[in-house]
Amino acid sequence: MNRQWLQRQRLSLAWGVVALLVFALALREGLGYWRDLQQWRVLAESVAGLRASPKLSLERLRQSAQARGIGLDEVQPEGEGWQVRGKVTQAQALQAWLQALREDGAQPLQWALAREADGLRFVVQVRP
Repeated sequence: MNRQWLQRQRLSLAWGVVALLVFALALREGLGYWRDLQQWRVLAESVAGLRASPKLSLERLRQSAQARGIGLDEVQPEGEGWQVRGKVTQAQALQAWLQALREDGAQPLQWALAREADGLRFVVQVRP
């Protein structure tokens, strides 16, 4: 009886297996599409957050330097940015400050460093 029932229901079982495979394929494609949409949404939110960062002001520039132990002697406007002159004890401190300026949205364009008797002198051109 079991064998006769299987022979009678073979076509129905085959269509059931095909339907199950089509459902599994559609589910997999739908989940992949949903994951892609989520990634684009997260990317769009991160880009929107980047645009919202305020421009670097002269006061924030001075505070940032002071927090890292960098002495600013002179800040002159130059084109769209500033030319900053000052003193620093270690080149690594200047490098860390330039990296912090980049993270604040500024662009260090050029810089120079010279050794003197009382430490290191630097000149940096910064575009906010």
